[in-house]
Amino acid sequence: MAQDIRLTRLRRHRFALWRLIVANIIDDLRIVREAWFPITALTLVLASCTLYLRWFYLPERCDCQPDTAFALFETLKLLIFQTDLDLPDEVIGRALFFLTPLFGLFFLLQSAVDIGRLLVDKRARPDRWQESLAATYRGHMIVCGLGRVGYRVVLQLLDCRREVVAIEFNPNCEFVPILTGLGVPVVHGDARDPAVLARAGLRRAQGLIATIDDDLKNLEIALAARRLRPELPTVQRIFSRALDARIERTFGRNSAFSPAALAAPTFAAALLSSQVRYVLDLPRGLLGVAYITVSDDSPLIGPVAELETRFGVRRLPGANAHLPVLPSEEIALVGPLSALEAAQWVNRPPPARHNGSLIVCGLGKVGTQVVRLLNRREPRPHLTVICTVETPQRYVETLTSQGVRVLRGDARDPELLREAGIEQAAALAALYSDDLLNLQIGLAVRSLYPDVHLVLRVFSDVLADRLADLFGIHTAFSTSALAAPSLVAAALLPDVEAAFDIGDQLLVVRRQIVTDQRSGKTVAELRATNQLPLSVRRGDDFQWLPPDNLVIEAGDEIEILTYLT
Repeated sequence: MAQDIRLTRLRRHRFALWRLIVANIIDDLRIVREAWFPITALTLVLASCTLYLRWFYLPERCDCQPDTAFALFETLKLLIFQTDLDLPDEVIGRALFFLTPLFGLFFLLQSAVDIGRLLVDKRARPDRWQESLAATYRGHMIVCGLGRVGYRVVLQLLDCRREVVAIEFNPNCEFVPILTGLGVPVVHGDARDPAVLARAGLRRAQGLIATIDDDLKNLEIALAARRLRPELPTVQRIFSRALDARIERTFGRNSAFSPAALAAPTFAAALLSSQVRYVLDLPRGLLGVAYITVSDDSPLIGPVAELETRFGVRRLPGANAHLPVLPSEEIALVGPLSALEAAQWVNRPPPARHNGSLIVCGLGKVGTQVVRLLNRREPRPHLTVICTVETPQRYVETLTSQGVRVLRGDARDPELLREAGIEQAAALAALYSDDLLNLQIGLAVRSLYPDVHLVLRVFSDVLADRLADLFGIHTAFSTSALAAPSLVAAALLPDVEAAFDIGDQLLVVRRQIVTDQRSGKTVAELRATNQLPLSVRRGDDFQWLPPDNLVIEAGDEIEILTYLT
């Protein structure tokens, strides 16, 4: 249960004692500022009387030269009616002797009441405490918007041992209690407001990630942040591809990502293979990441170099990446989808799939991207799409013109499923943004045809694990969980193409021009340092998964898979 494990791990981290002390001091100073009037008035009363005693009264009545401390001490005695001083003769002195205890005690009690009330109400002022806590952070990441994507981004950053301050407009957001329980300060307000950004510590931040489900708002947040700090790295969640390109021209390469576009390749590949965990959508093509549990008599057993050469795949970087493959071991491979499918087939042939037709339910942001990717596949699969009656007609007309069959209605309806060809379908994907609806579709299909391969879009990792145990649905993914690693990696590192997580570690794909000490090293030498070259382009020559004996030269453009450090 990935999310259970992650939250349990993150809850073990506690605030540093110094941070709690500093945050309390900042919060108490804010309380004092709120009670400024009675405190200021009391200070003026005490200062007036002290200066009078120091410069006028005491020099005439004592042989020594009195100091300010002595004058203040006598003022405090006068305040509580315990003074031994005689009443002065002049009018101003008499007025001070009478008014100091009267006004002094009044403003003293008023200050005590105001500060006491504010201290008692401290727990009822969580917003102020969160801002005080945020004021202790430096070199942190700011995450704007705690929806599904923003929540995942925060967890991913915490797993990468980065400090985070979040900004959320909705005080009733369901994820706020979870994150504050993990020690993440949450500042309430509109992240487009410079004052709110300042309260989140923008001047001291390492970067900002805008994850609100609104392209325009995310752009406005980034612009507001850049006005205050032009050099600040920003990453934005953007759905529109056209807007994505324009933003990158303004804010820099890989400063805008679409969660739907990041997640869609994985959903599309999962329709074709149940073993694919993640798909890297790189400029030159798709590379999949698959986990294979090696059977006892599998041909994959033996030297890892033989496996890689035979299937055209690579083992993911790690301490055991160079060791021989053993029976019952789970190995993680990266490679073209067809190569991963071949490796899975020889290890344990999958159950026969009917005629290979596919059904996609949902034409939202994710469903649209998945259908687009499937239509680009060669050979092109037979595809049927089920959408709701509210789906815009232009979407339907576009797909129909491409030869895709589109049906409108409720995908939970057995009659509609039969009309879509569920009897002959190899797989069905339920890609609505509603977890319950996707689960109901999956259960409806499972009750009719238990052997149909199901791919469900769900938010909760816990739910995904339960689906496998309770209903035999083994392929369930969260769009936000698939997208969050790339958003985080792009905010922390330059030149990031994509990223995915393995437990509490983040693997990132970076596209770089070789200008450093890697020049002259072989691919095998790079792999020994947990850097796996996925591609090398040298002039017009391009190689996917280059061989271990290839020597990297200065000026080569490489896409390299490595751990985030």
